[in-house]
Amino acid sequence: MQPPRYAAQTPIPEVPYLPGINSRPADFQVTTSPTSEDWRKDMGYLHGIDLFNHACYWEAHEAWEHRWLHVTEKKLLRKHLQGLIQASAALLKLVSSQPEPARTIWERGRTRLTAIAADAPEKIYRGIEIAPLITTLDALIDKGSADFNAPTIILVGWT
Repeated sequence: MQPPRYAAQTPIPEVPYLPGINSRPADFQVTTSPTSEDWRKDMGYLHGIDLFNHACYWEAHEAWEHRWLHVTEKKLLRKHLQGLIQASAALLKLVSSQPEPARTIWERGRTRLTAIAADAPEKIYRGIEIAPLITTLDALIDKGSADFNAPTIILVGWT
């Protein structure tokens, strides 16, 4: 079953980029539209979720990093994006059979996402239920295997 698409007009690479293993598709670009305060209209944020849900962890990292670089104030959004970036980077390390770097990166991401859950109403921020995401990644990182079912972020409040 294919995961839901939240930014259906944005591209998903046929093969995820794995540094040191394959080449980046020359024609693939992450969405760089302006950030929106309404996460449902933030195509770069949603593109990152679509990429993550399709196990394109390098590409999801890039999509969210583009957002993160433009959030200069120390606010929840910046910490949230950092947590998602680190979740993607940890899964990329796991897919690349590097469980210890995955664990180290995830510890930092987990700390950020845990802080978001503590501050967010109902532990949901920008459509993501933070606690289940943390639990899922904890289990994957603890297992330490490069062979895993890609986690899926299902957005709450998506219309």
